[in-house]
Amino acid sequence: MERGVGSVENLISIMAALDFHLSGLARGARIDEQLRNRRAHLGLSQADVAEMAGISRKTVAALECGRGSVASLLAVLGTIGSKARKAEPVRPSWAFDRSLERDKRFTPPWFLEHVETIFGPICLDPCGHELSPVVAKRRIILPEDGLVASWAGSKLVFVNPPFSALVKWLNRAIDAWESGEAETVFLLIPARTDSGTFQDRVASRADVGLIRGRMRFLSAEGVGHPAPFSMMSVIFGAESDRIKRFNELVPSAWLPRTI
Repeated sequence: MERGVGSVENLISIMAALDFHLSGLARGARIDEQLRNRRAHLGLSQADVAEMAGISRKTVAALECGRGSVASLLAVLGTIGSKARKAEPVRPSWAFDRSLERDKRFTPPWFLEHVETIFGPICLDPCGHELSPVVAKRRIILPEDGLVASWAGSKLVFVNPPFSALVKWLNRAIDAWESGEAETVFLLIPARTDSGTFQDRVASRADVGLIRGRMRFLSAEGVGHPAPFSMMSVIFGAESDRIKRFNELVPSAWLPRTI
């Protein structure tokens, strides 16, 4: 195979085993898909590629379906994929949890300590997890759904929500504060300010602190990894003196609140 001899089918298996991927070719999970997308991107027919590479159209069709010889594949790459190269491996930062729970990333204990120091004990964690370091009087853990369960009687709710459903959790937190279910709601979320929910329901009514630097969230094993985006604190129902004290512990740029 390393001498250019063998089948494309075996090559695809070897590339998958070695986590070897090409960049500079086209989108695609496998080299046959990349080859097909590259040809389409160039606006070429299979016959065009066959003529350029000196092979038959049937051979090109076979290559695009993961069949054929490595020698034929190299001939095609030499004509339409000369810039292809080994892709750099993805750095293990935010994708450290390989389980199906892609939102299982936990708030670092130091941040939770600062929240409790300034705002008091956490009464409710509505999107809890059994491995989370959040200590709360009540934790809502799946299969119970914190989006539909009652938050009533909570003096302080801490919400580090699944980022895949960020707007849903943000709206639920606002509704809980507006209805009086919760006296104070503290959200730790990505600094995304383009949604209608943020601009219409958050920006002028909550204390919003853009946290300085990148936060490191924890895996289930307790290993910290930096988030690939900035984070912000969104707090409903907090007194200004508490915000000032919290800023001393967690330096942030605070947006003006108009209501």
